[in-house]
Formats: sequence, C-alpha cells, structure tokens
Amino acid sequence: MLEPSSRILVVEDDPVISDMLRELLLGAGYRVECAPDVISALSALERLAVDLITLDIELGTYSGQGLLALLKTDPRTRSIPVIVISSAQVGPLVRRLAEHVLSKPFSIGPLLQTINASLGRRVANLDSWHEPTVEESLGMEVAREVLD
Repeated sequence: MLEPSSRILVVEDDPVISDMLRELLLGAGYRVECAPDVISALSALERLAVDLITLDIELGTYSGQGLLALLKTDPRTRSIPVIVISSAQVGPLVRRLAEHVLSKPFSIGPLLQTINASLGRRVANLDSWHEPTVEESLGMEVAREVLD
C-alpha cells in the first residue's frame, strides 16, 4: 500500500511561479495547496494539515517575513519546515527561521532535493527532472503567450 503523499503549501503571489511550482510538485507526487498572500496562507493552515511550506518573502500587503516569524512562534506550526524561495535579499532572521533559503531563479533538481530532505524523504530518481532545453523553453513561452 502506498503511503499518502506529503502536502505542501505554496505561498507565492506571482501566478506564473505559483502555477509552475504547483505543477512541478504535483508531478513529483506531492499534494499541493497554493496561497497568493498571507491571509490565504493562514486560512489554508487552519483548514489543512501541511507538511511543508514554500514561501516568497515579497508578498505585497503583508510581509512573508512576518508570516515566517508568526509560523515559528505558533506551537501549531513551528515544526513545519519552511523553504523560502525569493528574489529578495533575506536577512539573518529569515535565514535563522527558515529550513532553507533558495534564490529565484531556482533550479528544479536542487529544489526537489531540498524539499525531499526537509520532509525526510528518500530522494526519488531526479534524473527525470532536468533544466529545460532551449526548445522546451521556447515551447513554454509560446504556451504562456497562447494562454494569456
């Protein structure tokens, strides 16, 4: 019998990055919930058991850094690993509170390895994950333009 997959909460206000992370993580076998802002993230945490959070620091109205501090002081969420994925410079407080900090743009392989390590999962075969070729990148760009 297969064990249930871990649930990851993606807190990201950029819909393109959020959708990309969602598809990537679903493809890796995780259950995924996305939240575009701090309020939505807190609501999701009230409704769902979450095993890991990816968090952008720049979230608009409310700070991702503030959410991270709140998560790590609340006994209900302090043990949930948080991986910060951000293009913003992060200070020592974020580095101390987060399980890992990854800079945007990020590579898929290291992201999945970081998530698997944070969840204590054995790293699956990452050979199937690769950086997109030029042709694949062009195809993704065309698809984005068609969808817009």
